[in-house]
Amino acid sequence: MRRFSLLLLVLLVSACGDIPQPFRHEGLNAAVSPPGPRAVVVRPPDDGPSSAALAKAIVKRLTDQEIPASSRSAASGAWVLSATPETTVATKRLVWRLITAEGEVPAELAQSLPAAVWDSAGPATIDRLADEVVAKYGAILHDEPVETPAAPTRAPVVHLEPVGGLPGDGDTALPKALGLALARLGIKLGGKDADLVVRGRITVVPGRAGEEVLDVAWLVFDARTGAELGKAAQQGALPKGRLAGPWGALAGDIAAGGAEGIADIIAAIPQK
Repeated sequence: MRRFSLLLLVLLVSACGDIPQPFRHEGLNAAVSPPGPRAVVVRPPDDGPSSAALAKAIVKRLTDQEIPASSRSAASGAWVLSATPETTVATKRLVWRLITAEGEVPAELAQSLPAAVWDSAGPATIDRLADEVVAKYGAILHDEPVETPAAPTRAPVVHLEPVGGLPGDGDTALPKALGLALARLGIKLGGKDADLVVRGRITVVPGRAGEEVLDVAWLVFDARTGAELGKAAQQGALPKGRLAGPWGALAGDIAAGGAEGIADIIAAIPQK
């Protein structure tokens, strides 16, 4: 069975741009750098605009904490903070490493988010990623004891709203398949007191001769505020009348792609 294409869109709140600082020096000044390897050079993960914005945001947060930081030049003995990008069709993964002057790697941090979000990352996404990086490495760069990591935050519980009006047994087969697919990805399902709500918008429209097009959109909402957090969209052409009977394996194919998109949206939600 042909797999449906998947497109992700995560809606994030925009933030104001940086205030111009015409007299700010971007490089590290060795004369004011503290002794020891606490100065740091931040290397962007790649050459794209999101990487440049993220490196700039990290440098700003480190300098705000009085840690000499730059993305351009280094004082003698500076450490290097760099990320190795790992990209799949749906996901962008950044593996950060803090490398000492002696070449040791005291700690690593992995960040994952939907590839579509990274490609057009706005201020809210950049700020969240930068905050995570500085929270991980700030104490190490200050040469302070590293606190024991806090217990993982509770994974959000998801409520699937019913769908209606589909031909054949789609109203029951598709939600059931989606629930199973989400469970296989480790996502917990719950009732109306859940943290997130997933709502399906599904339409069947005429296609080419002998075909019809199934449009599927899974929208993820914050159950408390009602804010839309993202959308996983799928579309596929089917033989006309295919949906009139049992959906069978088709429901599983649609659910598998939809569950991956929903999981990526959930992974991009800032942890509280």
